[in-house]
Parts: sequence; structure tokens; C-alpha cells
Amino acid sequence: MSAAPGLTDAEVAQRLAEGKSNDIPERTTRSVAQIIRANVFTRINAILGVLLAIVLATGSVINGLFGLLIIANSIIGMIQELRAKQTLDSLAILGQAKPLVRRRSGTQTRFPSEVVLDDIIELGPGDQVVVDGEVVEDRNLEVDESLLTGEADPIAKDPGDPVMSGSFVVSGTGAYRATKVGREAYAAKLAAEASKFTLVKSELRNGINRILQFITYLLVPAGLLTVYTQLFTTKAGWRESVLRTVGALVPMVPEGLVLMTSIAFAVGVIRLGQRRCLVQELPAIEGLARVDVVCADKTGTLTESGMRVSEISGLGTADDRIVDVLASWLLPTTDPMPACRRSPRPVIRRPAGA
Repeated sequence: MSAAPGLTDAEVAQRLAEGKSNDIPERTTRSVAQIIRANVFTRINAILGVLLAIVLATGSVINGLFGLLIIANSIIGMIQELRAKQTLDSLAILGQAKPLVRRRSGTQTRFPSEVVLDDIIELGPGDQVVVDGEVVEDRNLEVDESLLTGEADPIAKDPGDPVMSGSFVVSGTGAYRATKVGREAYAAKLAAEASKFTLVKSELRNGINRILQFITYLLVPAGLLTVYTQLFTTKAGWRESVLRTVGALVPMVPEGLVLMTSIAFAVGVIRLGQRRCLVQELPAIEGLARVDVVCADKTGTLTESGMRVSEISGLGTADDRIVDVLASWLLPTTDPMPACRRSPRPVIRRPAGA
């Protein structure tokens, strides 16, 4: 089989001009400013912030200590989301491996961003497939696609077979032609989907927001009535009237409910983090708590890629001695023996009449 010659410099320049290069898509996670804004400018912080500003206008700082709840409510959410952002931004199914690209001008290693559509990329043991393509040459080429599909066994590739970005060569050599680059590549789509931010639907958060919305409507008339009472009934000064009014309104705000909810979510995030589970947003804990059934696919993705003997069926007359020997061999033991001896005791079925 003759080797594919690769693209000329003119063809490469044309594809670059047409935008058919391997440009890696930008991450779609929220920026730091968006995370801070989403956690600071909340309804509960707005209510407490207005009351805090009124108290500070009187010059009484000590009576404004309830404003620390604004900081607490904001920090709990920001810390978790910033940690999740850092993890997602570092997510890269495609590493910075430099592929060996074959062109008319010569074969040399290049950065993944320099690969263009229809480039011929050579593969060897341990090489990473950086873009999607079609095999054009193979010499016992086998590819590991477990990072993408969960399939643990290497897959043999012949000319004409597709290869997906994010997979690795485990044995053999070959070459493939790039058919999908940049945002169209399989691994790039996976990375973009994994890092995409979507607001979690939380019944608990929505319920708290409805309570806060109702309380907001009550605070205005309640505050006006309290100020009127303090000024014209008790004849107190304006500073004292304002402080008493705020003192009456703050207990109406369920800041403790919001704070304890955030703390409960944060504890759940910490526990999930200990199990190597990433949570993008705190209310996602609530969604996980509502899960009743978890569906898992084939062996090798979420389970161990191994087998244990669970049953022995005799095909003919079974001798009791043979059965006993096999059973004892499969019993758990502390002796350093093969792994099969650590398997549970199998079920041994004897043929009828044995």
C-alpha cells in the first residue's frame, strides 16, 4: 500500500483561510465576575443590604452586624462555584500532545492547533488521536477508546475505519486523514458539553425565593407604619426611630433559613468531593437527593472489567471428589493464591442422576 502524500502548503493555506483548522473551542463556564454577581446580588442580600445601609446612615455600626450574613451567604456559594470553575477550566480530554503530521513539504510534529482538515497524521504506540479521522494506513493498529466510550478492550482499526479524538494507540502503527477538526471533533464536543453551565432547577431555592418575595412586599408597609409609630407616638428621635424600625424588620427576614440551607448544601458538596464528585452549583445536591433509580450501562464503564466464577455445571457424571476439589479451590482463603481463590463460593450443579 502506497503512503498517502499529505497536503501541499497551498492546500494548507487555503484551509486555514477557510477556517478549517483545529481551533479549540473556548470554555463555556461562567466567568469569575458572573459567579460573584450571581452570589452577591441575590434577593436575601438585597433585603439585608438595604436595611444595613439604613442602619449605617444613622452612624451605628454595632447595630449593623447582621450585615455579616451577606458575606456568609455570598462566600459559601462563591467558593464552591469558583472551585468547580477551576476544575472545569482545566478539563481537557485532548492534551497538548504534538501529532506527527505528514505533508508534501515533509513530516514533522506540530501543535494540535496547526492541524487542518484532510491532514495526514501518523500514529504509533502511545500516540493520542487529536482530531477525528479515517484510517488510511495500518500495521496491526489498535486503539483504546475507553476515555470516550468506556470500552476497556482495544479496538483494531483497518483502512476506512473511523478514529475519534481523545483515544490512544495501544499497539501497531498507522496513519489517518483528519475529517473533523476544532469544534466538530468528538472530544471537543464532550469537553464543551461537560463545561457548559446550566442553572440547576431547585424546588427548595424557588420556594425560599417565593417566601422572600412575599416578605419584601410586607416590609415596606410594615417599615412605614413602624417609623410613623416611633416618630409620632413615642416621640423618639429620627436615629432612634430608624434603629427601632430596622430592629423590628430584620427578624421578619428568614436569613437563618437561607444560611442554614447554604451550609447544608456545602456539607453535601464536601462529602461528594471526598468521593471525587464535582458539583458545579450548590442546589445540585437537592437534585441528587431526589434520585430514586440510577441506571448504569455495560461492564467496563462503571464496574470492574473482571469476572468471578459463580457457578459450575457438570456436563457428564460428576465425581464427588472432583467437585470437592474445585469447590475448595474457589473458597476464600488468606493464603497467597490466584485471584480466583478469593471469589465467593460458587454454586455447583450436578447433572441429574450423578
